[in-house]
Amino acid sequence: MTEETECMDRRPTTGPLDGPPTPLEAEARKRGATEDRYHFDYRMLPMRDGARLATVIIRPCAGARVPTLLMRTPYRSARTHELPYDVFSQAFQAGWAVVIQNERGTGWSDGPYTVIGHGTADCEDTLTWIEAQPWSNGACGLIGCSSPAENQLRIASQGHRALRAAVPMSAGAGIGNIPGCEGNHGFFYKGGIPVLAQKARWYHPSAVLRRPELGPENDPDTITRALRNFVLISPGGRDPDYARVLDRVVHTPPSGDVLKRMGVPETGFDTYMRAGPLDPIWDEADHLHAYHRGGATPQLHINGWLDFAAYETVKLFEFQQHHPDQYLIMAASSHCAMIRSASRQAMLGDRPVGNTTFPYDDIIWAWFRRFLSGEESAWTPMPKVQVFLIGGNQWLTGESWPLTDRRLTTLHLASGGNAQSLWGDGVLQPRPDARAHSCDDVLADPDNPVPSLGMVLGSSPIVCDQRAAEARSDVLVYSTPPLSRGMAVVGDVGVVLHVSTDVPDTDLFVKLVDVFPDGTALNVAWSCLRMRYRTGYRTPSLLEAGRIYEVRIGGITTATYFAPGHQVRLEVAGSNFPLVDRNWHTGGPNAEEREGQVARITLHHDAAHPSRMELWEYTGPLRGESAPPCG
Repeated sequence: MTEETECMDRRPTTGPLDGPPTPLEAEARKRGATEDRYHFDYRMLPMRDGARLATVIIRPCAGARVPTLLMRTPYRSARTHELPYDVFSQAFQAGWAVVIQNERGTGWSDGPYTVIGHGTADCEDTLTWIEAQPWSNGACGLIGCSSPAENQLRIASQGHRALRAAVPMSAGAGIGNIPGCEGNHGFFYKGGIPVLAQKARWYHPSAVLRRPELGPENDPDTITRALRNFVLISPGGRDPDYARVLDRVVHTPPSGDVLKRMGVPETGFDTYMRAGPLDPIWDEADHLHAYHRGGATPQLHINGWLDFAAYETVKLFEFQQHHPDQYLIMAASSHCAMIRSASRQAMLGDRPVGNTTFPYDDIIWAWFRRFLSGEESAWTPMPKVQVFLIGGNQWLTGESWPLTDRRLTTLHLASGGNAQSLWGDGVLQPRPDARAHSCDDVLADPDNPVPSLGMVLGSSPIVCDQRAAEARSDVLVYSTPPLSRGMAVVGDVGVVLHVSTDVPDTDLFVKLVDVFPDGTALNVAWSCLRMRYRTGYRTPSLLEAGRIYEVRIGGITTATYFAPGHQVRLEVAGSNFPLVDRNWHTGGPNAEEREGQVARITLHHDAAHPSRMELWEYTGPLRGESAPPCG
């Protein structure tokens, strides 16, 4: 029997199968895993504790030992999961193996499910199994976007003999307590506040705690037919009717019962909404934390500036960049849209961003060839940091983050006491407000919160005109005059506010906005803080009525060019709903409350209380329309 005919002579459980191909098989065949060259093996792969994970092995018939690309995912079953990246075509054409595995408690994999639960141990066991197979050369690479990327971070930090390289894309929600991200727990919280709509959309159907399972007595043939022919997932958030109902239900308190009221199966959302940033339940998640100090695995960190966890991705690279072979690519895109949205006339929501083309596929394939098959010549050296400058239509590069060519620019909030709405008198200026007792009042009504515009995963567009929100009297608006010269803001943005209020607890939301000459106000980035956490998550404390507190709001990073004639704008409000949960202002368990009170928030910006925004302005060379910096 020759290697070329071996596949055709295999029995159905280990080789080609009669009947129509499943979508996964058809997609793999189309990408080069042809019947004469590749097996499809369907297995319930046992882990160290006896749990079995639904796994599809697409491996070459020939007897050579080859590299393996591994994607571990909670999404869909192996039967219908797409092969979304061009690197799979390259791998099949090169004769490599591909393994796709459902995470514990998802698809047909044994459960129960927890956030990235057992992710590190399960990935270790899977890598060890692959390494021992006769068709493996012992070298594996991890790839994936969103949750299939988040489960890479901790194992990549700890390392494994078979894990040679990883490409985590839009993986910020896999990050725990690293510097700058403390208490976010994979972006479930921002500033101590649950990211309500974002997480409600994801937890069902992606994170159901318990679902039907295959019995332990199933033979290989039964397992193969089950994995091939049954889709173990509900439409959930992908169903337009579901999304419409969720958009309605999310407005009805208490927020902790949003999914429960929809009648969906139990998910971790029900628990985490009530848990808070310090709850020990978060220790069960396999997030990457600062004490995982390794950067043992070479990693290409790829994300977009309008991803909901862009800040976390940048902070992870900043934390790990001293390790060898760590790279950062930040695109003009939203969540997992870096590759598919790249074009010569790209749009970021309603914002034209110019030529965002970039050789992602070539870079990723060369990356894996370099580390998995030892082809050093396949890799063309490139800058460690490559970030797209939104509004500037070009890529900026450097060897570390933050970029070295920069200066700190401070813009102080000022007004005549009437900064409410875009028709108010709020300004941003280089010097503190010289007037005594200068301040602005704004009301925050939980029964009439400031609506979220854009920014919500699944909403369209991700970037849009913010004037409908800025027209409200419960939004403070501060703007520079039209710029006489362009300003490239590249790096972290911090906001320092001096605030007093008349309630035990309230929230502060800030939004950075680019105002075009015609008045269009497009969102750039946002962040927030629940005031009870103003001195840290370990020391929550309620507010004293009338007392002025200085608070710092971080959590924003960007690369945005404010062109001449544009204005830099800062919005300040008490809510951003339903993207983020509203505060009922009682100081109690917010996720369980149904009613509260209106808060009066006073923002002080006199000489003794210099409220301000701190921006890192890029001072390096800027050019016009440009090609990507590497090929």
